[in-house]
Amino acid sequence: MACLDAAAAWMPRDSEPPGVMSGDKGTQRISTAVHGQPIDIDALLRHLRDRATLEHAAGVLMARYELADATTAIHALRTAALRHHVGPNALARALIVAPRPWREGPWFPPRVWRSAPELDFLPASSTIRPTGLLWAALDRVTDRAQTAQGDIQSVTKNRTGLKLERAEGFSAEFFQHFAHVEGDATACGIAMRVREPITVAEVTKSGIFDRPALEALVAEKVRAVYSLPLCGPDGCEGVVSVHYHRPGQGPSKATRDELSRIAYQTATWLHWYRRTATLDALEDLHLHRARFPG
Repeated sequence: MACLDAAAAWMPRDSEPPGVMSGDKGTQRISTAVHGQPIDIDALLRHLRDRATLEHAAGVLMARYELADATTAIHALRTAALRHHVGPNALARALIVAPRPWREGPWFPPRVWRSAPELDFLPASSTIRPTGLLWAALDRVTDRAQTAQGDIQSVTKNRTGLKLERAEGFSAEFFQHFAHVEGDATACGIAMRVREPITVAEVTKSGIFDRPALEALVAEKVRAVYSLPLCGPDGCEGVVSVHYHRPGQGPSKATRDELSRIAYQTATWLHWYRRTATLDALEDLHLHRARFPG
């Protein structure tokens, strides 16, 4: 079991590309132009980072399994990722930092395979990845809370802050301001720390928000906030928040109970995905390495 405990420590958290912002003003991006043609700098940098990660992982596979070339190694990685519904870049990051297999048998013995936890707020046939789940959870939460404004965040790699994955019904300025949150100057930051829902009946009188955060909320006509941590038996995976235009407005007790169930299921699935699906893909890659020419 020591090997599994070690695996949990290196498992990558950011298994999908950075989040985006939905709203009237479109997606927040950094762009420039070359010869009059617009260039998406964020997308370009992300592509370069992902390519470098894949090439690094390909080098590891070539050396470890004596594969013929980088193309074969990347194909092997992508095949394993596809079979287990894991992003190839996330699998590449996991491969790079995982402890090296120490014998010909299973990479992570002993390990009991577990099926995906229940997500009863999604269609039964859904095939989903972490970012897709976060988007679906936010859609469900805002629908049940009867508000057009909401956001969902994931815990950062060092587990000290929150990264904004999606914001619905807000401007680009809101997304930019809350792209990364640290400390107790926001309701979501406190919710992550105490692992309990935080209700703010009137943002201008709560004393929770620092001045920049308060100004950003007031600019979006937000007067009340309900922040709910995505917590399961294995810890906190993020925070989902809903926002209202009237002071004192918020979800009912019955709705809060339903939102808590969605949050619990989301957190439990995310932990399972990171620990189980990624390990399954690595194990598959290791045990079936002979499928690829050396």
